[in-house]
Amino acid sequence: MVIKARLILALVFLVLSVLVDFTSTILSVLSDGVLVAVAVTLVWPIFKPASKDQ
Repeated sequence: MVIKARLILALVFLVLSVLVDFTSTILSVLSDGVLVAVAVTLVWPIFKPASKDQ
């Protein structure tokens, strides 16, 4: 019984470690996307052709 509980606990911790790494990767990609979007938003007026009304 103790061996089975230890194996289950070890398996749970292994799964949790994979989930934490996966979540960390997702959050890293999302934060990179936000930073790129902000940079593009800041630079957009420079590259956008001026309208004839201005």
